[in-house]
Amino acid sequence: MREHLLHPGNGARRRIPLVAAVLAGVLLAGPAAAQAPNAAPGNDFLDTTRLASNALRASSGTTLLTLSADARSQVANDEMLVTLAVERDGTQLAELNAAVVAQLDAALAEAKRVEGVRARLGSIQTLPQFDRTGNRTTGWRVRGEVQLESRDLKALPALAGRLAERMQLSGVAFRLSEPRRRQEESRLLADAARAFAARANDAARAFGFSGYAIRDLALGDASAPAPRPMFRARAEMAPMGAAAAMPLPAEGGDSEVIVSVTGTVELRP
Repeated sequence: MREHLLHPGNGARRRIPLVAAVLAGVLLAGPAAAQAPNAAPGNDFLDTTRLASNALRASSGTTLLTLSADARSQVANDEMLVTLAVERDGTQLAELNAAVVAQLDAALAEAKRVEGVRARLGSIQTLPQFDRTGNRTTGWRVRGEVQLESRDLKALPALAGRLAERMQLSGVAFRLSEPRRRQEESRLLADAARAFAARANDAARAFGFSGYAIRDLALGDASAPAPRPMFRARAEMAPMGAAAAMPLPAEGGDSEVIVSVTGTVELRP
């Protein structure tokens, strides 16, 4: 079986065998299996494919055409991310660091006892405090964060509420989990293959050819978007204990999943 290039969303490349179970039946069947899902392509499509066709015409008279098609869907975000922070101000930097680290460790230990919740240490910052002239250091502020992630949209808000009694709620965001994204990409692969076959068939007929044969294919998926923020508070807006009674959002919106197929076809007379 011929190998083809898969283009992951992060820009990296790796060689994989063509997904025969999906693409062979849909794409290699040629124009007989291609059914255009939408109306006939407009002039912009014809102009683009005409340029590609002319550029790739071989000296032997073989006409090659590069095409792309995609399938996309909106999927509800199913993973929640919560950031909690602790700050300490004072003049003894070593004591401030020890107090912040101790509270972060306690929060991580409590979070790891909750099934389905992943917890990790975030950033720790040490900032100097100055007098009114800005020339002399009068103290220090140490800030540390804990980041929590979970697909359990009941357990994580409950845990965050308990921790917020002694920490600051810094941010809440949602995203599509990797297992759910892969599942949706697998479902969209067949749709993208059918769309590519339909477009290749339409292009062949538009230029007066009877059909096409696939020369090369590449699969791609859109890179995962950044988590969708639902709440982000500055430290002075969310003091410790204030977020304990604050209801966290339970709906995290949607993410778009895209699977694309790009390939080169040989147009048949």
